[in-house]
Amino acid sequence: MDYIDNLFYTKEHIWIKPYQEEEYFLGITNFAQDLLGDIVYVDLVLGEKFNLGSSIGSIESVKTASDIIAPANGEIILINSDIVSNPEKINTNPHEVWLCRISLNNVIDKKNYLTKEEYLSLIKN
Repeated sequence: MDYIDNLFYTKEHIWIKPYQEEEYFLGITNFAQDLLGDIVYVDLVLGEKFNLGSSIGSIESVKTASDIIAPANGEIILINSDIVSNPEKINTNPHEVWLCRISLNNVIDKKNYLTKEEYLSLIKN
């Protein structure tokens, strides 16, 4: 699985991609998807406000469930309805399939996120 250069990665295996000013797409990494296995359910709440490091929802597979950890302070402004109906699509290409669109309270500081190379180094250790 190829990891994408223009994403911001977190140590909690989340990626975000700029959409427009202060708005980002959010998804899980291939590493997270691989650990989870066959994904069967995504639980997110539209309008949910969150703080850095808090759970913004959960993702369930046939093996386990995992929290989706907030990459910053903000709010869920759109949920990918296709993923709610067809969560298994995350398994096919997790770096292209977004879970939700978020609005962040502040402009993100890139140094708080991992580049593709830094993330790959993290998961290989």
